[in-house]
Amino acid sequence: MKLTVLGNNGPYPRPGGACSGYLLETDNKRILIDCGNGVLSRLLKICSIKDIDIIILTHLHSDHISDIMVMKYAIGVNKMKGKYNITIPLYVPTDDYEMVKRLNYNNSFNIIPIEENTIINLGDIEITFRRMKHPIKTFAVKVRKGGKTFVYSSDTSYNESLIDFSKNADLLLCEAGILEEDREDNAPHLSAKQAGEIGKKAGVKRLILTHFWPEYNLERVKIEASQTFDSILELSQEMKAYYI
Repeated sequence: MKLTVLGNNGPYPRPGGACSGYLLETDNKRILIDCGNGVLSRLLKICSIKDIDIIILTHLHSDHISDIMVMKYAIGVNKMKGKYNITIPLYVPTDDYEMVKRLNYNNSFNIIPIEENTIINLGDIEITFRRMKHPIKTFAVKVRKGGKTFVYSSDTSYNESLIDFSKNADLLLCEAGILEEDREDNAPHLSAKQAGEIGKKAGVKRLILTHFWPEYNLERVKIEASQTFDSILELSQEMKAYYI
């Protein structure tokens, strides 16, 4: 599997950056996970929208979905012009019905609710979900193919369920939205230190941090996480590909 980081900031981008968006590719499938602001233009440098097999939105916060509001017109208008004949499966939590309705235009997407028992079988790929601890309904994502496992935490506070869900993963892409010095008891995000702890307790082979506060010095993020995770640790880089 090949993972390309399209955007790695939240809740807003650094200058020239983009918010959450990740393209997961196999030999013949392309899966877009989250589609925050700035993601669509970067995606189009890699492939056409028509090449996307499914889209997963882990939750309905703007920094994870805002470019879907643009993509729906890219698809819908081209369908009216006869250039596209597609309806892409869009998996999304449907707790905010009014928001979910606004995601679609001209049947651009087939909207499918995500629940904890949702399983997606896409050829030889299996995708499962686990509810996370966040102010709105949010899911971590696990993708298995050919004996390899990729897990994406999405946004979450510290919780044991993510450790269990990530157990022995080949790659855990984990949010590290805050530094420990800025973390409050009710913080809706993981600190870099906590992300490292989760990676270590889960026994993941490789930990890549993402969802960075755009004002942080990222070297501080990496140093903090390395205090609790002593295996392969990286900071996600936009438009960089990682192989699983």
